[in-house]
Amino acid sequence: MMDRKDLSQAWTVAVYEIRKYLRGRRLLGMLILLALIVGLLLGLPKALGQPYPSDPDRFVASFAQFASILIVLCGVLFAADALVSEHEKRTGYFLFPNPVRRETIVVGKLLASLLASGFIILLYYAAAILSALVITGGVTGAMGLSAAYALAYMASVVGVAFLLSAILRGTISASVLTFFLFTLIFTLVDGLLNAAKVSPWFVPTAAAGIIGNVLAPPSPFPGPGGGVFTAFNPDVGASLAVFAAYFLVGGIVATVLFRRRELKS
Repeated sequence: MMDRKDLSQAWTVAVYEIRKYLRGRRLLGMLILLALIVGLLLGLPKALGQPYPSDPDRFVASFAQFASILIVLCGVLFAADALVSEHEKRTGYFLFPNPVRRETIVVGKLLASLLASGFIILLYYAAAILSALVITGGVTGAMGLSAAYALAYMASVVGVAFLLSAILRGTISASVLTFFLFTLIFTLVDGLLNAAKVSPWFVPTAAAGIIGNVLAPPSPFPGPGGGVFTAFNPDVGASLAVFAAYFLVGGIVATVLFRRRELKS
């Protein structure tokens, strides 16, 4: 258990990490990317002569489609190298001798990753909801639920990214594997399970469907041979449990591995 001193030290580590994001311009880069995505989503329909959806939920659903990739990028930039960098760049030689438990270091870094990623996601949804209010004249509770589900999915991505950061030996490998795990590998597993008519409820990318489904429920579409194919429709409760499991298991195992791992010259 962490006492008040540990929590204070964890917060100090988190503040230092956020300052590092600012110095390294990671936050600035994500803000620029966020502005580009919002600009394209608002500008392309106008440029192509296409009308905006009149329904507020449908309008924000177009933003929710890109929330997952934004979340994965946050995991790559703010979490994937959080632990491995202390070993690869030898910064642990300066950090570990301090009277700070390694568990406290992990908690502080994890908190910084969640705060930075959460800030980006909430800012993205704020832009989407404000645009919906201006263009469609309406705001609904489903938009807030979508944002909450996006934050839950973000926590699972951060947890897995921390686990990979504790296992792997280089920042590049941890970042690349985190990115492809959530954009390709999990998606491939999801598709194969769907093809085999097996529910992929335990795959985080499949569970992330709740982010968009709360705004625009999926509908059946034509499948091969003239049949009708219905995509997997994740259950909200099960999906949130999956997100929590990935976050907790990833964070706990990462903490244990980081505590046992030694610096090598």
